[in-house]
Amino acid sequence: MKAIIYSKPDCVYCLKAKDFMWGADIEYTESTVGQDILWEEVKALAPVDITTVPQIWIDGVYIGGYDQL
Repeated sequence: MKAIIYSKPDCVYCLKAKDFMWGADIEYTESTVGQDILWEEVKALAPVDITTVPQIWIDGVYIGGYDQL
């Protein structure tokens, strides 16, 4: 499995999501909103209206935020 996490550096739930991925042995790539990608681009990728980070996709399937993970 491969995941991508769109996150921000000061986000507690982003850290929790990355810890979960590490513990579940799921390989992930992190993209920092505002540095690697614009928020508007992340919003355009999501199939629903989003307002928070992290935003997570696993194997190309949209998962959602930390709570959905």
